[in-house]
Order: sequence, then structure tokens, then C-alpha cells
Amino acid sequence: MAAAGFLSTAATCETDLIEDAGFQLWCGDRLCVWELEEGEIRKVATWHSNDYGVELVGAPVSLSSPAARSASSVRIEVVSDVERGAMVTVEIDQEGDGVIDWVLPVPPSDGFVSRIWESQPGADAGGVFYLRKSGPGRAVVARLRVSRS
Repeated sequence: MAAAGFLSTAATCETDLIEDAGFQLWCGDRLCVWELEEGEIRKVATWHSNDYGVELVGAPVSLSSPAARSASSVRIEVVSDVERGAMVTVEIDQEGDGVIDWVLPVPPSDGFVSRIWESQPGADAGGVFYLRKSGPGRAVVARLRVSRS
């Protein structure tokens, strides 16, 4: 497993690689598009009562979303409120073979913070994207957008 070599940057023309980047599509108490692989999640308000995010409740928690397409240059935007110790990561399984190729730690924050990373992983990023939490503490993600840059 390789550590992510991401650079903080701005991107121009993009195409989304995953659906429901803003965690807005809920089917009852579960996300319609994202698959809950492990743990518990909860629908919570973020900026206002009609803008939803996903709270990763307890630990471990793992959500996955298959890529709709692949790209050789990937931009990842995370808007989150993560307590210290919650240990949240975005992970990429480029081939969809169960092997995690890239791990991007989401730093803790006081309130919602937007972070953007860009990477050229050397091979097309596609397969499956994961959002994982492995530590105690509150973690709410308002947006996880993965796009071609």
C-alpha cells in the first residue's frame, strides 16, 4: 500500500468520478448511492437544515462508491468536520481488486473545512473509492468529490 503523494492545488476542467459527492441522496436511514461496508452512519445537517452530510458514528466505519469512470489525474475535495483522533481517510482501490493503492488522511478540524488535493497516481484511478473512520471522535463529511482534473 502506497502513501498518497497529493499536492494541494486548484483544478480547472473536471468530470466527477463518483456519484452523490454531497451525500444528499438518502433512502430512509441509509445512503442511496454509497454502500455502507462496515459500521454505522447518520444523516445530519451541515451548513443549514436542508444541506445534509454523513456522520460516521463510532469506529470502524467504511463507505464505498464505485467509480463511474477513470482518470489519470484526480482531484479530491473533502469538506469535513473531524475531531482529533477520529482518523478519517479517503482510500482508492484503482483496479477494484480489493487492494488499496492510495491513502489520503483527512486532517482534524474545528468546524467544517474544505481541502483539495490533486494526484497523478501513475495509472488510471478508477475502481472503488472508500471513506473510512478508524478512531473515536465525531466525524461529519459534507462533501467528498472525486473528479478528473
